[in-house]
Parts: sequence; structure tokens; C-alpha cells
Amino acid sequence: MKEANIIKGIALDLDGTLLHTDGTIGIRTMQALRQLVKSGYFVTLVTGRMYATAVPYGRQLQLGDIPIVLYNGGLIKTIETEKKLFEQTIDKSVAQALLQVAKEKQWQIQTYIQDTLHVAERCAWVQSYEKITKCKAIVEGKAFYQIQAEPTKMVCRGEHTILEARRKMIEALFPQTFTLVYSAPTFLEIIPKTINKGNGICRLSEIVGIKPENMVAFGDSPNDLDMFKMVGVSVAMGNAVACVKEEADYVTGTNDDDGIAQFIEDYILDKGDKNG
Repeated sequence: MKEANIIKGIALDLDGTLLHTDGTIGIRTMQALRQLVKSGYFVTLVTGRMYATAVPYGRQLQLGDIPIVLYNGGLIKTIETEKKLFEQTIDKSVAQALLQVAKEKQWQIQTYIQDTLHVAERCAWVQSYEKITKCKAIVEGKAFYQIQAEPTKMVCRGEHTILEARRKMIEALFPQTFTLVYSAPTFLEIIPKTINKGNGICRLSEIVGIKPENMVAFGDSPNDLDMFKMVGVSVAMGNAVACVKEEADYVTGTNDDDGIAQFIEDYILDKGDKNG
């Protein structure tokens, strides 16, 4: 491993990183991560997902009652006691204005309010999302466009070229209002301007007492880049998009080939890189 401070923590993105394409955690990866926890390392999740669809993996890994970073940094909450340690939502009036644009332009858009998913209709994009995350959306019809509370985030689904046009329009209509980032080519994440995974991991580090420079982060998508900038060691998955691989300190195997386990075995457990 490159010369760096002693590694004490591991930060894991979920989709395309920890999870295989079928949504499962590989046995080899699970064993490697559990060994790290037993050896005293802090292992956490840093994801764009909502709490309800992320926390089952933290429990499966037996991470304990530790805080995880959700909504790309918009929420930090503990696994077992479900204690909310940080949250920042989108201003209700701003969210309402964006929903009106989406309605006029006939965009697919979804909101996340109090850790529940809200949509106008169960279109093919929503159905695929439900299948991936095992989350059931609340379908509200026309009432969806009259927002009832501040969302933690909003998401547009669509083909990437279409989403790029929407992203540019949102930036023009709402300057300096949102962080707009892709968690996958067909997922445009819309979150408050000051929220990103980099700030999220910095807030987490203050909570748990481990500096970002003492952490290794794994990711595959553009929304992981802010996290990569903050940590001591950044690792891109073999299936990561090109810009993520270019910015990473290391590139490991793909998510389906247990790339996380490969790196842990080669550079942490095998090398005796202890967390003292």
C-alpha cells in the first residue's frame, strides 16, 4: 500500500462496489470484512441509498451499532439503535419548485421523505428501482406534485444523455442550490449543495474519532469522488467508470469478483497493516 497514515477504517459504497450485480454480498468479501471488524478496524457504509435499503447490509456484515452515511451524506444514522446523528434536507419551497418543473417537462422524478420513497406513478424506472433496492414506493398520483415535507434527496431516472440535459437545466434554473451527481448512469441524484460523500465522511470521522486520512474508501461511481478526495487511500472497483479509476490510488477487481476482498487480503490483512 502507498505510504500513508495507519489505516483504522474502511468506507464502502454499496451498489457496484460492495454488492454483486444481483444485490448480494460475496462470501469472500463478507469474510474479509468480518475479519477486519474482529481485528479492530472500523468498517462502515457510505452510500446514496436510503436507510431502509442500506441498513440490512450493515446488519448482515455484523458491523455493530455503528453510524453509516446515507443519501450521499445527507443522513448519518446508527445501525441498531437507529439514532440520527446528522441530517440535512432540501428546502421545501425549492423542492416544490423543482417538482413543478418536472411535472411541466414530464420528467420521471422521485422524492425521499422521512426514509420513504414517493413517486407519481409506478413506471418502468420505478419498477426497476424497486427490484434493485427491494423498496416499495408510495404511489401518489397528482398529489405527488404537492410536496408535504422536506425531502432528504430527489432522484431523476432516465437514459444518461437525457439526464445530462436535465442536469444542465436544473443547474440553470436553480444555480448554486443543489449537488447534482450520478450514482449510476441512469441515476441523477439531487441533494443539498453542501451535501456529498466527502463532507459525509468528514462528519462521520468527527463522530467516531477516526481521521479521514486513516481510512480506505471503495467506490465505483462519480458520487464517490468527493469521498476519494478526503481519505488516505482510495480504491476504485474494476467495474468503475473511467473518471473514478483515474482519480483512485488503486484499482481492484470488479464487484462481482469480490474486488474489496482482493484488496483487503493483499494490502491490509496479509501485510499486517494494523490499526494501532
